[in-house]
Amino acid sequence: MRLSRYFFALAATAVLVTGAPRDVRAATDGYTLLKEAVIADDHVSFSGTVTSLIYGGNATSATVVHIEHKAPNDWRLWYVAPADAYGRLIISNESVAYQYEPSKGKVFSNDWASLAPFAATLDIGRIKRNYAVQASDHAEVAGRPARTLSLVSTYSHALVLRMWIDNATGVILRRETYHGDGTIATRTEFDSIRFVKDLPDDLFKMTVPAGMTLTPGAEYGSSTPAMDTLTSGLTFKPVGPRELPDGFTFEKGSTAARGGVQTVQFVYSDGLRSLSLFENATGRYPAFDDPSPKTLAVGKQDGKYTLVDGQTLLTWNAGGLNFIMVGDLPLKELAHIGASL
Repeated sequence: MRLSRYFFALAATAVLVTGAPRDVRAATDGYTLLKEAVIADDHVSFSGTVTSLIYGGNATSATVVHIEHKAPNDWRLWYVAPADAYGRLIISNESVAYQYEPSKGKVFSNDWASLAPFAATLDIGRIKRNYAVQASDHAEVAGRPARTLSLVSTYSHALVLRMWIDNATGVILRRETYHGDGTIATRTEFDSIRFVKDLPDDLFKMTVPAGMTLTPGAEYGSSTPAMDTLTSGLTFKPVGPRELPDGFTFEKGSTAARGGVQTVQFVYSDGLRSLSLFENATGRYPAFDDPSPKTLAVGKQDGKYTLVDGQTLLTWNAGGLNFIMVGDLPLKELAHIGASL
């Protein structure tokens, strides 16, 4: 199994480009503002350029994407930077996503729902249980007046997420996530944005150009919140974590069979942050894209980890199974969860 960077391609922009359709200036409660922001892309069309920064220990990586969105569900993302991503194009109708890779002469087709476990979705009900949402005024992003929302954990009292919401439309103009020690982890921000009434349909046509071939991408089964349904068809006995971070609970899961290998995925969430656990019966490490992984003990087992677009990926073998954990939690916390399996 090769762990593709594509799984994380939409995550950097998916949460940023949501906003509220109505007069958000009338709302003063933080939860109300957040709730409105989650549903905004159903009503607001726009064109703009977004820069995403991922802060690492020794380096900061940047991605620049030109985004066009036609409400309610058409998206066009054209990658400007970095150099190895230049020219990449993703078009989606929120049912299917086509990723155009001109250098490879291929168009990768993915079910939009299969990307959801990797996208930073927001569950307002869980957020209300696990976070305090604080609203403040007097900010400006991309030359537009905005309001600020700060999401603070009710357990650690640490700032986890901050968003700047456009006063007039509710579109989120900037989004920052933070490590447990308060340092910034990621920033995604509109450098420029233009709100429009409509965009040409031709921008969002999902076709395969001459000279390119259509290739199926990641394949996952339908997700389900029912644990019994999820595990009943497996040919091996999965193992669940005995310990999870405060506020995290099982959300959903799915199964897939790729290359003759049956894999189950469990998704855990606290409404804002998410954690995916993959298990298969190969008992061997997967292949990695760059960068090369580093070693880390997971309980008594030897594990390997790497950072991919702001997400930590940790994998290890135990009891004849291979485990892969992906999430935006600190590495030591992922290792502690893994040791509890």
